[in-house]
Amino acid sequence: MTKVILGIDGGGTKTHAALVDLNGNILATAGNGAANWERIGVAAVEKSLNEIIDVVCASAQISRDEIVDSTFALAGIDWQEDEELLAPVVNSLGLTGKCQLINDSFAALFAGIPEGIGCVSIAGTGGKSAGRSATQSIQTMGMELGEGGGAGQLVDTALDLVARAHHGIAQKSELYSALPRAVGFTDPVLFFTAIARERLHVDESLAPLIFDLSLKGDLLAIEAVTRVALQHARDIEGIVNQLDFVGDEIELIRAGGLHTAGNSIFDKAFEGAITSSLPQMKMQVLEVSPVFGSVMHAAHHYFSSVSPEFIATLTQAAKEIEIS
Repeated sequence: MTKVILGIDGGGTKTHAALVDLNGNILATAGNGAANWERIGVAAVEKSLNEIIDVVCASAQISRDEIVDSTFALAGIDWQEDEELLAPVVNSLGLTGKCQLINDSFAALFAGIPEGIGCVSIAGTGGKSAGRSATQSIQTMGMELGEGGGAGQLVDTALDLVARAHHGIAQKSELYSALPRAVGFTDPVLFFTAIARERLHVDESLAPLIFDLSLKGDLLAIEAVTRVALQHARDIEGIVNQLDFVGDEIELIRAGGLHTAGNSIFDKAFEGAITSSLPQMKMQVLEVSPVFGSVMHAAHHYFSSVSPEFIATLTQAAKEIEIS
């Protein structure tokens, strides 16, 4: 019987799966929709996970009982009770091997730092910051209170700034008309009326518009992007303050659409704040799919010690695979 390790990375908009043999060779990958129970519900998460496991197992021509260990890194696992809520879902999947449930931020951490010791800043659909030392793990709450909220927070911040401009508190810029126009309104008053009366909900899909305007010099967009970047940097400061890191250097993985978009306004604000407050931090943008971090996490759980050969094989192969 073939022995394989399964990694699942489930976010607010997409889910990825990967099967890897015990030597670190990638056997199959698959992708489908969201797996954040807060957005789609627990029953939908179970259906999504069953479907993606079916697809990845069929692609690798293996059965579920050949999976000896697995990690499910899912968005929305922010508290102990979330793990308890989703544990029955994982138990229902028919996996005879060991299974772990973790927040998806830790998948990105292990994808960029195979030993899993360091920090990770996620700025994607939502936001999350986390870190692991040799003795403990810390993560932000994932509820946009006192922490960065990714693209969702970027849109909320831009909306607040546009409202300030409407009230004459801030100077109007292109964003003042572009944001309403993007959702079909030419009159800002009608735009705000629709929001106030709950006929309209603006979401993270407007984040690229704000990013684009910031690069064109729009002052309101620049302020929105800068505020969100600085908050994500402060979150990492807080993580470091709570962890007992040993040594002179701390690694930081940056992941999610805001970090990987190459927006110079966001990057300069985030990197500048980190460098100023945490000069020992070594930053890198994640270049592989976080699902391979889920695999790496499961490998650490399965093996008493993950071999350098396993890490090298998986890391090199992960760089060559893009999962849709």
